[in-house]
Amino acid sequence: MTGWSLNLKRLRSLSGVRALPVLGGGLWAALALTFLLLDLTLAGSAGRSVAVGAAWVAQAFAGGVLFVAASRGRGAEWLPWALLSLGVAARLAADVVWVGMRVFGAAPATVLQVAAHSFSYVLLFAVLLWLMSTLREEMVSVAALDALSVALTSGLLIWYFALGSGVGFAGDGDDGVVAVLARLARPVSDLGLLFLGLATLLSVRRPSFLVVMNGGLLLLLAADAADLWTRAQGAHDLGLAEALSAGGVMFLAFAALLWGGERVLPSDHVGHPGVLLFWFGPLSPLVQYGFLLVWGALRQPLPPYVLLGGAALAMLLACRMFEINRALRRQAKRQEDLARQAEGNRILRELHDTVKQGVHGTALMLEAATLAEKNGDGAAVRDFVSKALETARETGRQLSKPLDELKLLSGHAGDAEAFFGEKLRSFGEWFGMQTRADLRAPLEDLSREKLSVAHRVFAEAAWNAAKHSGAEKLLLETRREGDDFVLRLRDDGRGFDTGKETDGYGLRSMRSRAEEAGARLDVASEPGGGTTVELRFAL
Repeated sequence: MTGWSLNLKRLRSLSGVRALPVLGGGLWAALALTFLLLDLTLAGSAGRSVAVGAAWVAQAFAGGVLFVAASRGRGAEWLPWALLSLGVAARLAADVVWVGMRVFGAAPATVLQVAAHSFSYVLLFAVLLWLMSTLREEMVSVAALDALSVALTSGLLIWYFALGSGVGFAGDGDDGVVAVLARLARPVSDLGLLFLGLATLLSVRRPSFLVVMNGGLLLLLAADAADLWTRAQGAHDLGLAEALSAGGVMFLAFAALLWGGERVLPSDHVGHPGVLLFWFGPLSPLVQYGFLLVWGALRQPLPPYVLLGGAALAMLLACRMFEINRALRRQAKRQEDLARQAEGNRILRELHDTVKQGVHGTALMLEAATLAEKNGDGAAVRDFVSKALETARETGRQLSKPLDELKLLSGHAGDAEAFFGEKLRSFGEWFGMQTRADLRAPLEDLSREKLSVAHRVFAEAAWNAAKHSGAEKLLLETRREGDDFVLRLRDDGRGFDTGKETDGYGLRSMRSRAEEAGARLDVASEPGGGTTVELRFAL
């Protein structure tokens, strides 16, 4: 019974939490709609009273939701969630001061409002940039430059069409550029937040709370638009702007509650619609600035601040290109490191298997020799000891291949041409062959991974020439043929019929390694005509 009661309590708790956005959003929407109707019909104090009521309802719900969220947030992403909650709380405090200042005329509270807004914007931008970097796995600097570009061109549009050429709002009596920039600060910041919010929302994988968060950001932007419109008309008073702003904060609080600090899974990339919207959508910096240029060309010359904004936009886009190139280089380096790590792991597994099999085979031969000695069979003892020595030598040869590959892969092999030349001379000394290297294309042109594959093919082909073909001469060549790097190993041995190639020559293994590296392996041979093994890399 105790377990059932706990589950029922949990269900009720979850149901209550999920009901909060519906209840608060419904009540606020009803009050905001009532204000619109009253404003259109009566245009009096009744509409303003309802707007104040809608704002206070939204603020009260936002405060309550943040209180509930604070008691529930214990997820893996606790810190960014806490920053979001703190940012929403600061924005809520700013809106309470905003409405309270209008109602009670508390002029000194303006300083508190500006400080709370600034603090809130810093935290919200930090959270959205963190979400961007986590979801899309890209550099934060690229997303920040994109947001700055959007804010810049959007600010130019607002300044030009809503504020005039450096002129303040009607009835404000302050026409300085500083005053205009101060009025632009909040809508431009909200536009930057909305851009980052939409960019995260357009990722291939997205958490559900982002939808609610973007709804709140849209309401904040709508509040800015209402505020700009009423100020431009010289009739600014408590009304729709306050109600929309408080509603936006309420939805941001709901987003914090829905998130709860749960882990945010990364997304592979942003979808194609997101890329198209950035370059050709309504928030595209190029589209916005292009519209300004066309407008200025058709209607009247543009003021100086628009041209200065264009220069700043060009600098931001140049920085964006630089950051993207750097991100691509880092991504390529990361993929190269992952490939190298995977190759290293494969070589280590091969080393383990080779040592295990070699030691086991040698031990079996020695055990058989010991048993033969007990039976007094001297010929069998000599035979088993000889086989044990052969097995040990073969194990040593097999071990040398992956060890040499590891040296090349890690960069500890030193000069590649000297390394291959030394291996070629060693084959000649071991098996009494004449060897020669004709390296007309530098091996340094190959990456470490390709050098590793080239060595495996070289070692396998040289071993086949020495052990199976009876070759007396061995030639190693490198050439550049067009965009290809070619490595060839020629011998004058007895050759074989390539139509009947067997695994004994290791050709299948060499071809498999070459294909993994994106190379092509060709073998030309005929009975009595020697063998040529050619490895071709596309550079």
